[in-house]
Amino acid sequence: MGQSFGRELGEQICTHKTQMMFGISLALVLIVLSIVSLTVVEPDGPTFVIVVVNIVSLLAVLVCFSVAVVVCTRRSY
Repeated sequence: MGQSFGRELGEQICTHKTQMMFGISLALVLIVLSIVSLTVVEPDGPTFVIVVVNIVSLLAVLVCFSVAVVVCTRRSY
């Protein structure tokens, strides 16, 4: 049992740093497309709710991946 669980988990997550960078760029493109579609959708329709939920979930993915990439870069994994 050489390393602690947290360190091992950090190393395993940071091995996917390039995939997280791709996920960040994909999330940014999808956020922009969702914002464009938000201008077309009626504000009181069910599609508006779906677009807003989509934007919020993409922002959550963007924040999580960005934090993970920053932590991996600072710890130089």
